Amino acid sequence: MPTHSFRRAVAFTATAAAVCALALSSATAASAAIVPVPITRSADGAALALSPIGTFESGVFDESAAEIVQTYRDRIFVVNAQAGSVSVLDNADPTKPVEQFALTSEGVANSLAIRDDGLGVIAFEAPVKTDPGHVVFFDANAADAASAILGEITVGALPDMVTISKDGAYAVVANEGEPADDFTTDPEGSVGVIKLPSTVSLPATADAKTANFRAFEPGGTKTLDPKVRIFGPDVAAAGQDPTTLSTNRVSRNLEPEYVTVSGTTAYVALQEANAIAVVDLTKPEVTKILPLGFKDYAKNTLDASDRDPEGAPTYNQKSYAGLFGMYMPDGISSYVAADGRTYLVTANEGDGREWGDYDETARVKDLGKKGLAPVCATSPLASKLGDADLGRLNVTTSMGLNADGTCYSELYTFGGRSFSVWSTDGVLVFDSGSQFEQVTHDANPAFFNSNHTENNLEGRSDDKGPEPENLVVGVVDGRTYAFVGLERVGGVMVYDITTASAPTFVTYVNNRDVTKTPGTPAAGDLGPEGLAFTSALRSPTGTPLLTIGNEVSGTTTTFEVDSLLSDDAQPDVQVLTINDFHGRIVQEASNGYAGAAALTGAVDAYRAQNPNTLFVSAGDNIGASAFESFIQDDQPTLDALKAAKLDVSAVGNHEFDQGFDDIQRVIDTLGGPQYALGANVYEKGTDTPALEEYTVETTESGARIAFIGVVTPQTQTLVNPAGIADIEFGDMGEAVDRVTAEIVAADAADVVVVLAHDGGASSSIEALQADTTSDFGRLVHNLPADVDAVVSGHTHQTYAGEVDGVPVVQANQYGTRLGTLDIDLDADNTLVSIEPGLVTLFDAPVSMSAAYPNLEVNEVVAEAKAEADILGREQVGTITESINRAKTPAGAEDRGAHSTLGNTVADVYLWATSENPEYGGTDAQIAFMNPGGLRADLVPGENGAVTYRAVANVQPFGNTLVTLELTAAQLKAVLEEQWQPASSSRPKLALGVSEGFSFEYLETAERGSHIGAITLNGEELDVKDTATTYKIVTNSFLAAGGDNFTTFAQGTRAADSGQIDLAATVNFFEAADGPVAPSPADRAVLVTSIDPVGPTDPGTSPELPGTGPDTTPPAPTNPGGTPPAAGTQVGGDWADVTLSNGGRIEQGRTLTVTVSGLKPGQQIAATLFSQPLVVTGIPAASAQGVTTFAVAIPADFDLGAHRLVVTSAGLADISVGVTVVAPGALAATGAELPWGIAFGAGFLLIAGGLAFALRKRRTVVG
Repeated sequence: MPTHSFRRAVAFTATAAAVCALALSSATAASAAIVPVPITRSADGAALALSPIGTFESGVFDESAAEIVQTYRDRIFVVNAQAGSVSVLDNADPTKPVEQFALTSEGVANSLAIRDDGLGVIAFEAPVKTDPGHVVFFDANAADAASAILGEITVGALPDMVTISKDGAYAVVANEGEPADDFTTDPEGSVGVIKLPSTVSLPATADAKTANFRAFEPGGTKTLDPKVRIFGPDVAAAGQDPTTLSTNRVSRNLEPEYVTVSGTTAYVALQEANAIAVVDLTKPEVTKILPLGFKDYAKNTLDASDRDPEGAPTYNQKSYAGLFGMYMPDGISSYVAADGRTYLVTANEGDGREWGDYDETARVKDLGKKGLAPVCATSPLASKLGDADLGRLNVTTSMGLNADGTCYSELYTFGGRSFSVWSTDGVLVFDSGSQFEQVTHDANPAFFNSNHTENNLEGRSDDKGPEPENLVVGVVDGRTYAFVGLERVGGVMVYDITTASAPTFVTYVNNRDVTKTPGTPAAGDLGPEGLAFTSALRSPTGTPLLTIGNEVSGTTTTFEVDSLLSDDAQPDVQVLTINDFHGRIVQEASNGYAGAAALTGAVDAYRAQNPNTLFVSAGDNIGASAFESFIQDDQPTLDALKAAKLDVSAVGNHEFDQGFDDIQRVIDTLGGPQYALGANVYEKGTDTPALEEYTVETTESGARIAFIGVVTPQTQTLVNPAGIADIEFGDMGEAVDRVTAEIVAADAADVVVVLAHDGGASSSIEALQADTTSDFGRLVHNLPADVDAVVSGHTHQTYAGEVDGVPVVQANQYGTRLGTLDIDLDADNTLVSIEPGLVTLFDAPVSMSAAYPNLEVNEVVAEAKAEADILGREQVGTITESINRAKTPAGAEDRGAHSTLGNTVADVYLWATSENPEYGGTDAQIAFMNPGGLRADLVPGENGAVTYRAVANVQPFGNTLVTLELTAAQLKAVLEEQWQPASSSRPKLALGVSEGFSFEYLETAERGSHIGAITLNGEELDVKDTATTYKIVTNSFLAAGGDNFTTFAQGTRAADSGQIDLAATVNFFEAADGPVAPSPADRAVLVTSIDPVGPTDPGTSPELPGTGPDTTPPAPTNPGGTPPAAGTQVGGDWADVTLSNGGRIEQGRTLTVTVSGLKPGQQIAATLFSQPLVVTGIPAASAQGVTTFAVAIPADFDLGAHRLVVTSAGLADISVGVTVVAPGALAATGAELPWGIAFGAGFLLIAGGLAFALRKRRTVVG
């Protein structure tokens, strides 16, 4: 069999050599505006290389003929302020962009933005800039200007920048409101907010609103921080009574410059005010103005003089006590960092005010002259006023005076000569200090701090230095980068900002030739103004691109952003895989679901790069679907997959939700039996296949790829038995053996791939390598030699690796990722290698899908949403009265109190997994519902009517119902976990519980001692009982340990019921005999005292196997030093320890640990250091020598590197590296994340103690 790791080894060797290379290479021979040898400087081991590959020249020098740029599919849109228009360039070949047409309107174009479906908007200032401007909406897909224009909407004065929110819901306009050039009138600054239609069409005028700053005026409803710069002379707005200047001075003084949007909040740079405005787009309203403070040059350095003394060094980085920099950002962006928090990133340009005769700028050496106050003799700056120090530096005259206003005790200069990262509250997290000047000097010392209109040395040291103007944020290879344009010296700085508090310099590239005269094509790019990043799957080349508009040279230049850490070579055949899509056709940014259109767009991009690409699924394309698909029997999902040109699919268990007969609809819609492969599905009582067993797809190159489909035999108990009465499900391995033999005997294929709707219990490929007992474990460990790869599903996990030398991949769920199989063949199509991989389809740091949505599928989704809105009004049942969440006395939601809605939903869960005729599993006994999953009250309509949409609004997350078993001791632990860890935002989350289950609680008790008696159907449970188990049902979020209910994740015999919460609720109402009444909220009984019940510790119980005095393992100790890398094992070799997700785990989540190679009955101990988490309740090794346990990571556990130490009596300690990251830093998190199913014969989690915390030592149940 071929070596599957061969290609990886070759790629690694090439990468190791490439990383040491320079971070820039010129992709083409010198041509107009592409200079022969760009100026460059890179960090050691730079991960990226920028290569200029093509440019468009306007032929206009120093007149802003190329400013803001936006890329959209195969086009570049360039603001040409000199022409007052937007140039549309064909960029299908980025090395040769060609102008197609221009978009024009009255006035001057300043900015533009384009939504993913092509709805575009351009901001035009009026011919008289103090008059109201307007925005023009256009279709970016149109063939010409005449058909592109959709119409216009009036906005505020001087709309300087426009952007569109990441969800496409709003256009946001920064109305700068600059005064007239002669300073005769001064309009108010404001922020325009326009609600956008879902289609490519003109918004309604009524949907255009304005957020102003009037609440911050003296006597207004909001307080303006005095550090926000309100200064300069005063003049009225047009038509304003000059005697009323004080009533709107703040509004006229603040000038919105640039906007970034995160969710429904806009952050607006107020450059001259050295502040950022925060805007709630839903109102719209300016809610805060955040002052940015000042950069202390006693702690930072700058080169402040362009006139160094003769013979002195020209590069002088110095510190100056008493000198401060005003950040004064122009460009601003936002992103989500590795810690899961949103941050703002700014390019700290520093443009001052010059209104008519007013100019706030003066050189330091001129202070004390021309009517200006001098520098105070007592100031530390008094001796630094010569040209060699600060004499030439431009500073503001509006700040720094002493208390009596007679002299300057401090000086404030313009801009930060840097970029900064800020919290959304305006707290400085990182600033690049003097790095821009250091790097640009090292890159080109003879022209350090040169201007853009001429080549000179230190032409800008006295005035903002390199002058960072703008920036853009992009994601490459899973890392987040800031690309910062330097307006004066030119070029772009690249920083890795994945960790917000510790960005690192990567590379600097300047496509400029300082030996050539500015204004000639040979000089290259001058004055970068606008930047646009294009991800690989959005790029016409398949490589990320950076496009820069250069306002001085009038050029628009495209750079390839080459990764030096990955192999971009195209395989001979590429197989793209999905699994468990479950009708998630609508993009859900908060969950990372790309949606059907973006998924298809990604497949389209791969097919464009490699025509030998196949798109396949491992099943569960439909069933347990989102509302828009579920409400229409999943027809929209089937239509979307057909439009996506899905090539092959196995059946999953959910394809049988509507019965075996419904599979024919799937086959008919998608176009053939290859879309429902199931080699282990038989006519009942026979060995006659009920479905197509395999198919062979032939690529354009002639390669023949066979796909065999199998589905978990557990399907028999996961769907309504009535729907599958005439079929049965056999062993997957037997079916694969049989069908593979048929394919080989017929010489039907060059490569054989199994599409298995079953999978590993966790995202750890190591755990799968150790699993030989579950259905899927037995399958992958006993494959025929002629099977070359396995695509798996069902368990909603994320892995790509090898098991016994065979590539195995699973791509999570719901269209969050694509799995990949890169297949290389020799000349006669004999297999050489297969490399498995994963591609993220939604770039969470920038809240964008990795690929443009396919427009045809976009229409399918839009129609499905529109139809769902109509069908959502249909009645599903009635209620006697409102069924509500708990409320505070003020009427706000109270998640710490028990509610009728929580208990009613729990009753629904219990019914769905016990009385529901469509449920084929073992009846549940107790149900739980988390209060955070309840997002709306259930309010009756006319005559008590309840609609589909009303039900969907209660639980909008699309979780599935999961059954599992817990002991009585674990039930008590679950109930104790209602009182959340000390670091949680809410002290208590009150669970909803089902009928027949009740418990007593003491609110004032100590942590871990709140719960008293627990009863089920009138019988009190023994809360110390760690043996008797009870069948529990809850949603997939809680089942995975969400909301710090970690004990759920330790349940045994976990199984997905196959029911989505919405479908279960609808079925409940349809089955109800009359109106549904609210379930009482009194199943939790508040008491004044309870009998104390201490935590149990099954890990040291002599009653359990392998835990007697002679076999109790020693307590682990911390060996100290640097922990191993995540997932890496060191120390003893008596067992193999594998961790879920390779040892990377988020705060508040559960780490799964599998230990194999043990003796049957062997007992181990484990502790996670350095913040000790002692794991108890670890089961003795099974007959196969395997034990599995879970480590619940507290929400406040220290981030970074840790080690898990595992011990056993008489053996050397084992250490395994664990990396703890912030919530949201890994693939898929949050309350909206459906559960990754963890079940199988070899996956056993046993626990019986309580989790409790001490100040320095924590104990968790294993």
